[in-house]
Amino acid sequence: MEKNLLNKLRSNFEYMSGVEKKIADVILDNPKRFISLSMVELAELAGVSQGSIINFANKFAGGGYPALKLKIAADMSDYDKELFSVVEETDGVKDVLRKIAKDSYTALKNTEVINNEGSLKNVADLILKAKKVEIYGVYRSAIVANDFYFQLLTLGIPAVFVGDVLTCAVSASLLEKDCLVFAVSSSGKTKDIIDAVKIAKKNEVPVVCLTSNKNSPLAKISDEILLTASSGNTLTGKANEVRLAQLTITDALCAYLRSRIDENEEKYFNMSEIIASHSIKD
Repeated sequence: MEKNLLNKLRSNFEYMSGVEKKIADVILDNPKRFISLSMVELAELAGVSQGSIINFANKFAGGGYPALKLKIAADMSDYDKELFSVVEETDGVKDVLRKIAKDSYTALKNTEVINNEGSLKNVADLILKAKKVEIYGVYRSAIVANDFYFQLLTLGIPAVFVGDVLTCAVSASLLEKDCLVFAVSSSGKTKDIIDAVKIAKKNEVPVVCLTSNKNSPLAKISDEILLTASSGNTLTGKANEVRLAQLTITDALCAYLRSRIDENEEKYFNMSEIIASHSIKD
């Protein structure tokens, strides 16, 4: 199922160009009014050229201005303009939990929709054949990167987590082309991650990125791109939704990898045995 275009515009708003934001603003402010606007009227309201509107329609609706209007009209019944405030004065803890659960589900569904089988399968194959998987992530993304590192390790897959901004580039310079870089950055604009990836690319190391911005500098220099999305229903909780979506993608990859690994393989057995030996026996 394709993601609701109105929610797609809202959840991707921060990654749009200045001109795209002006057009999206008019649409999101009053979708019903937008449907009745001619291209000339929209151009005047948004303060942009008609050419910019055509480019916007082609990018987000896969067609011209009529296609954009048709998609918006079809989506209106499922669209809720009001952004959730994560905590309101009248909310109890259960109310907040209900809101977050609803938005988290939507974010995960949106994430599932925008990732295709081919890219996910290619990433899994790259991980399985890599001599070592080096995972980069800083700040909030470090949580996801570190969790992914641990999961790969429990599968017997050689992995390293690098979360120090000064170490990423140095570590990347030591990689060989039979290794793999897995870079986590929600914005795709984290300079330290991009610098490290560029160095890895010079060494002919394949790069996978996990990001929310497919047009980001990081995405443009990566060999494979895995995307995350938010619900589009909240501004204050967007970062948390994206983090949850990132964890879900890495969880899905590891679950798939586990199904591909023979548990009789020595490295997998040894890892399971080591972990079991550290459990308290009743």
